[in-house]
Amino acid sequence: MFNKNPSFYTPVIFGWEIEYLSAENILFLKAQGLMDVPSANAMVKALAEAAEKYQCMKHLIDHRETTFVFKITDYYERPAVNEKLGISRLFKTAMVFSQSTDETVFMENVFRNRGYNMRHFTDMDEAKSWLKQN
Repeated sequence: MFNKNPSFYTPVIFGWEIEYLSAENILFLKAQGLMDVPSANAMVKALAEAAEKYQCMKHLIDHRETTFVFKITDYYERPAVNEKLGISRLFKTAMVFSQSTDETVFMENVFRNRGYNMRHFTDMDEAKSWLKQN
């Protein structure tokens, strides 16, 4: 799922779709492919714009088909970068991965330690249930 030591650059094929689930007041983002820092930045900016457009504070991010091409320092920098791109600490974010790993736990800890209300899951229904809680 994660490439721990990317030492070379190749063009990254990455995409996402954002859908507003009005009945649940949740933004759903489905990502797939190889995600490096520039593609992550573009995706996060699009999510922040959708959050503003729909005035939606709850986000369900499906990363089950995403491979992260990040260095360890990229994870440390993500909260600050995301904030600059428009991600608020008031958002509630559930990220769903195909499996829980040291990297997914680490990413959650980095965000939570910096004041973000973010959790990672491997089950979509559990993630939705958590988002629906106050």
